[in-house]
Amino acid sequence: MPVHRSIFLLFFVAFSLGKELKVPAQNATDHVTSEPGSQPSSSVYDTFQSLPEEPIQLVRPDPDHHKLLEVVSENVRHLHYITSSVAVVAVVGKYHSGKSFLLNQLMGKGERGFSIGPTVRPQTMGIWMWGKPLVMKNKDEETVAIIYLDTEGFAASNISEVYDAKIFAVATILSSYLIYNSVKIIDQGDIDYLDLLARRTRLFALRSQITKSKWFDEFNHDLLQFPPLVWVVQDFVQSTEGEESPQRWLHKIMSTSSRETEEHNINLLSRRTLFYINFYYFKGMFESVDCHTLFLPATKKSLLQDLSQAKEEDLTEEYKEERDSLLKLINLNLKPKIKNGKSITGPELASLLEILVAAANKGSLAEVPSRWNAFLEQMHLNSVNDCILFYESEVNVLLRKHNYGAVNATELASWHDRCLKKAQELLDKLLLGLMNTTLKGQERLLKAAGEKFEKIEDMNEKKIELRCSEVQRQTELKVEASLDSLSFPIKGKDLQLILDKKKEIHIEIYKEEVHSLSDHSSYQRHLNQLLVGIERIFNGVKLKNSEAMEVILKAAIVTAINKFKESSLNINDIPRTSTGLQSVIGTSEAAADQIFKEESEMASGEEVYAAYQGYYKSELSKAVEHLREENEVLVGKTCREKGAELIGLFTEATSPKRLSFPVNESYLEQRLKEEKDNVFESYNAAMANFEDMQIFVTVKREISNKMEEISAQRQDQNYQAYIKEVEIPLKTAKKLIKLSSDKYDTVFSLRQHMEQVCLLNLDEGKASNWPRPLKLSIINRYINNEKDLRDLLVSKEGVWSSIKGFIQWLYSFIDVLINGPEL
Repeated sequence: MPVHRSIFLLFFVAFSLGKELKVPAQNATDHVTSEPGSQPSSSVYDTFQSLPEEPIQLVRPDPDHHKLLEVVSENVRHLHYITSSVAVVAVVGKYHSGKSFLLNQLMGKGERGFSIGPTVRPQTMGIWMWGKPLVMKNKDEETVAIIYLDTEGFAASNISEVYDAKIFAVATILSSYLIYNSVKIIDQGDIDYLDLLARRTRLFALRSQITKSKWFDEFNHDLLQFPPLVWVVQDFVQSTEGEESPQRWLHKIMSTSSRETEEHNINLLSRRTLFYINFYYFKGMFESVDCHTLFLPATKKSLLQDLSQAKEEDLTEEYKEERDSLLKLINLNLKPKIKNGKSITGPELASLLEILVAAANKGSLAEVPSRWNAFLEQMHLNSVNDCILFYESEVNVLLRKHNYGAVNATELASWHDRCLKKAQELLDKLLLGLMNTTLKGQERLLKAAGEKFEKIEDMNEKKIELRCSEVQRQTELKVEASLDSLSFPIKGKDLQLILDKKKEIHIEIYKEEVHSLSDHSSYQRHLNQLLVGIERIFNGVKLKNSEAMEVILKAAIVTAINKFKESSLNINDIPRTSTGLQSVIGTSEAAADQIFKEESEMASGEEVYAAYQGYYKSELSKAVEHLREENEVLVGKTCREKGAELIGLFTEATSPKRLSFPVNESYLEQRLKEEKDNVFESYNAAMANFEDMQIFVTVKREISNKMEEISAQRQDQNYQAYIKEVEIPLKTAKKLIKLSSDKYDTVFSLRQHMEQVCLLNLDEGKASNWPRPLKLSIINRYINNEKDLRDLLVSKEGVWSSIKGFIQWLYSFIDVLINGPEL
């Protein structure tokens, strides 16, 4: 099916769908979906805050790619947030002509906008919009959201004109302002292709008006009018004739098109510009047609190859001036998209987009007739095919010469030019005298040869990549094989010399194997990868060598530590003094250090040596500490044995049998002190060699604690002996106290009464001659130990008792101050 039939049915289907595509009339805000928990805002700016600051794909190719279009519904919903009037600026043109870069410049996004590809592979698929619209006020102070659309490039490899027509038709009808983008120059092919796409879209639009299909209430023809067109020529460095303006230059090219025939007239100029063709006036397609040129955006090769890296300061002054002039032109002429004399909003634009895409995909394009069937097609078809076969056979000569392997890219391109030139000369002879047919045939030949060469070139690129990859891998295997015979460990410096030599040899091997491909990027890339691979192999070798060094160092540490333990061994478990122990440690450490030095000689100076030397010192410190701990245990054992002996003597010397309890307390304290002093003196004398060690002090403290415990037992035994002597008088006093306790209402007065009663009973019998302080001490201990007496005192406690008892104590204290204590 001829590809130029594609657009005829596009509008026909769009509007023959009728009720199928009908959208009920309703307010635009009914389509807006708020974020969870949010409330719709009357502010346009607030509404836009939910829109992402990034490219959003509205239309994409179907999974089979470049046959049908698909609406990306989850992204189109973003249009429903735009409740203000909308103006759409779309950029169309051939693939990889800088459309995305141009859009980024117009939006002021620089490198932060649409994706820009540095390779020949197209970046943009389908139709994309910038997520957050720019906002402006028109002359009527109406808020207008400017939506920028980036489209997939035309004439890409393996992409049909039908697909291009669909993209162009949808983008054009959606637009308020259309930018056709090209590079360096406007050639006849650009004009012809734009003419073809525009005519298809035009017929699509005309058919849509005839079918009267619905869009909300009526699908208004305002939405099908072509927008103003500005043809932007990027990287333009030529000059026009005289002072001719770019617009005049473009109009002149269009009006003198070599393709104009009785059946085919170029009619891209504005509807305001009329051409006299076939004796009648025919309206141009676009509302207006302008041309704008842009100088080179940068002069550095690296930036021209990848403009995504270019910042504002990197751009040439000429480019910035012409870009700003273009932006001014667009802003001056930009108007909202109109329906029935009113501006449409985001939800209405979304509905229009869905209808156009559905129409583009609906029905059979073959049912629509074409105005531009090339009547000379059959006359030159065989000639062109013969020349294409001739071109293929000539190219195949070079491929056979290289056994269908990788060929130098420059040589292949040069051979392609030679073969193409021969084929063109042959075609000229075959079509001699048919001027228009010859030109068209040359175009078809050039295109066909270009496509075939592109495939050959692509395949050759893969072969070059594969060849360089194979040689790289083989070289790496050779490097590994050459290192298998090494015996580890090897001194680091010696090993590095070996590796450097191996690297030099095998890099030369790689270069020799693929020298014919040295001007290709794959050559250098795989050379770099080879260098990385060799370094990886070398790192593995160094790791093995390092592991071998570690084995030596670990063995040296074990041997040295064993030497230390052997030299410091205490065979008879005799405790060593601090001086003696330090001497043994010093001698043993010196012996261990010497062993470590001898055993680790191979690894000295290596990177791992310092770490293992530190580890050795750490292990040696642990061995020294362990030796000190063992000696401390022996010293502690000796000290405790002596302490146990002295405690036994102390126990015996202070036993009740020796002291004949009860005895005077001061006498008892004196005897206990004397015996303690004897024990400490004996301990100090016996353990004098270890007095500078902590264990000596620790055991001495243990002895002291034990003697204090025994002393407390002796004092208690002495008290019990006293109690036994006065048990009967105290029991009598207890009975008297219990009988008279009700007469006393405070703790202080009752306790005084208890003491007086007990003293009166002790003034008779054995205790009559005892000192008063001794009696009071016995009485107080007796009162505290007898539960019945304690309970009586507790029963007198209380707030009032405390206050009254304090007053009683105060009187008693004053009485003692005046009269002195009772003897």
